[in-house]
Amino acid sequence: MKKRKSFLTRLALALNLFLLLLQLMTMDVLSLGLEIPILSLGVPLLCLINFIFFVFWTLRLKWPALLFLIAFAWSFESWQLLYQFKSKGIITSKGLHVMSYNVRSFNRLNWLDVEDVPMSIANFVKTTAPDVVCFQEYAKDNAPLFKEYPYQVFLPYVSNGRIGSCIISKYPILNSKKITFKASQNGGMQSDLIWKKDTLRLYNIHFESLRIDSKDTLFSPEYSKKFNTKIKRVFELQKKQVAQFETLASTNRFPEILCTDLNNNSFSKSYKTLASARVDAFKQKGKGFGATHQFSFFPFRIDYILAAPNFKIIDFKTHDIVLSDHKPISALLSWR
Repeated sequence: MKKRKSFLTRLALALNLFLLLLQLMTMDVLSLGLEIPILSLGVPLLCLINFIFFVFWTLRLKWPALLFLIAFAWSFESWQLLYQFKSKGIITSKGLHVMSYNVRSFNRLNWLDVEDVPMSIANFVKTTAPDVVCFQEYAKDNAPLFKEYPYQVFLPYVSNGRIGSCIISKYPILNSKKITFKASQNGGMQSDLIWKKDTLRLYNIHFESLRIDSKDTLFSPEYSKKFNTKIKRVFELQKKQVAQFETLASTNRFPEILCTDLNNNSFSKSYKTLASARVDAFKQKGKGFGATHQFSFFPFRIDYILAAPNFKIIDFKTHDIVLSDHKPISALLSWR
């Protein structure tokens, strides 16, 4: 009996060590010369499993509990991309209030069993009162009027399309241009915002969609291969789209704010490219997991507000409403 117990303990320790190493690799803390992009989607799950191991060892007063603490300390910077503790201080500073929201065509095909989604979204925006809203998956034919916003620009993702990007603003917006991606139904736009006599560049981008559904799994032989192939293709498209956007952004001479549905989490290569020279508003002032996609029991943060280093992030919020498959996010920004 003792030998069996000892074997199971060693097996649990070996599994815990393997999963901790995998977690550190996917968090890009430890590099062993291996790159498996699809695993970046599983970082929250790996963290949860390793935390359960930590509780298991702690309750038994066993030394392997220290492994989790060491890994946590080593990867603390990366943990901040997953979870944030927020101070309870009162916000007194004023600034530019920017919101980003994928509205999923205002429930055009009745995905949600919610009455009058367009009007509910309009009321939410009116109550929250951001200065600027960047919408993704905006269906012009289904959209409310947003009467409080005198400046509105809609640009379809594809020529003559009915779904695209839209920016509504209380401040003037000029020089709006469509951003298109080759072989994709997604895209975005750029606009110049006049705020406090300064010109800012707004980017509103919807990168390639993952299109994960209930049949997608790594454990079923029937769907595992299809899922892997689909994810690899999407990741490659996202990589190309991000590279195209960065080339475009490199020609910009104004301070920029990027609102995006990246369709990938903060441990992906695409996010790291976008965030390398920009400030992630969630990382600065977010709270909790900041999950933005309605994905059961899995914190999936795929929507971002990224700003140039010229900006100071005063506040950030993930709004807990269910009027789309995404949650809206907003940030309060000011000049440094």
